[in-house]
Amino acid sequence: MKQWKIEPKDISKKKASTRPKRPNIILVMTDDQGYGDLGFHGNPVIRTPNLDALARESARLDPFYVSPVCAPTRASLMTGRSHQRTRAIDTYIGRAMMDTDEVTIAEILRDAGYATGIFGKWHLGDCYPLRPGDQGFEKSLVHRGGGIGQPSDPVGGERKYTDPILMDNGVPRQMKGYCTDIYFDEALKFARQAHQKDKPFLAVITDNCPHGPWHDVPAEEMALYEGVDLSAASFPQEKGAPLRGKWNQDQVRRTYAMITNIDENMGQMIEQIDAMGIGEQTLILFFTDNGPEGRRFVSGYRGSKSSTLEGGVRSPLFARWKGHLKPGAR
Repeated sequence: MKQWKIEPKDISKKKASTRPKRPNIILVMTDDQGYGDLGFHGNPVIRTPNLDALARESARLDPFYVSPVCAPTRASLMTGRSHQRTRAIDTYIGRAMMDTDEVTIAEILRDAGYATGIFGKWHLGDCYPLRPGDQGFEKSLVHRGGGIGQPSDPVGGERKYTDPILMDNGVPRQMKGYCTDIYFDEALKFARQAHQKDKPFLAVITDNCPHGPWHDVPAEEMALYEGVDLSAASFPQEKGAPLRGKWNQDQVRRTYAMITNIDENMGQMIEQIDAMGIGEQTLILFFTDNGPEGRRFVSGYRGSKSSTLEGGVRSPLFARWKGHLKPGAR
């Protein structure tokens, strides 16, 4: 009888060819960008063409709710649990420190063979064992504390959105450029390196913009809003929720410039991901951490940051995964 011999390498090849590829994951969360800070949500003034296009290409969770301030939302993002369970219940005097017993998405995916990186804002603890690197991120490039322009700023990096000093895997690093541009550029570099190693990746981009202070804003985007009427009368009043409180046109202008800069970076990132040939292997999620700081258009909802009214806790959630999630699905 003829003996058939199957080489082990043939079996391994067959297994490799039938094993589904694990998706890359890019999570983008902005800071203090409200539900109404998008053209897609009815804002007649703001320029967000790339985010609007992303919304049309995505499955959308609407309504989608977050916490009314940032650190609790970040704890929920990391753990998938209610923020009260994580002990990250506020933003200051130790109340933003996430319990170290919590298991994060970064820890789970790292242990599953993913490259894990975070770029931007962490705000769940700056000291061992609370830092991003202690909580599952192999690469972290973040500012300290709850934002740039706070007491946690490093000496020489005070209030610097441009050329900030960031913590690169726990070591201070002088950066060049505007903070939002840096986060997206470094995240793309991280994604490209992981792809070259044929390794799935989790890239978390948690921009501190458009959180104030608003003194350091990209000049090119700021120029887009010069001379534009940004008074409260320029925005539609919807759903029986009149805009309330003091309106600051200059603050709105600076905030919108920051958001337009985010929009441009989102467009460039998606273009690069598709150009790398991994658009169908990459789940891209976009959302915000809470409602807007100060008085702004909120698509007719009442409330803003720190409020549990709709305008304080309602966020967009766009999920783009080409070939897997149906655009427009809700």
